[in-house]
Amino acid sequence: MDRKKMNELLDVTEDQLDAWAEEYEKDTWNSSKLGKVVMGRPSIANEEVRPVTVRLPISQIVALDERAKISGKTRSSAIRSALDEWLLQAQ
Repeated sequence: MDRKKMNELLDVTEDQLDAWAEEYEKDTWNSSKLGKVVMGRPSIANEEVRPVTVRLPISQIVALDERAKISGKTRSSAIRSALDEWLLQAQ
């Protein structure tokens, strides 16, 4: 993704970025302009999440990773999507 597209997605201009950089360098930057900044990965749910470990044969892991890559997903995201579909079928 090029810088122009990223700026459009974030709704920010080069002039704004330059002004913020200057303020930051002068130690006058007000971070509240961007809202609350939280360290780490964004949460995937509005509730507590926990890791779940499963054992899979190597061939299944390779197939999973290939399918996830084709779909533009991570391994975890692909597994969550498949689980969501399976759970919806049970209803």
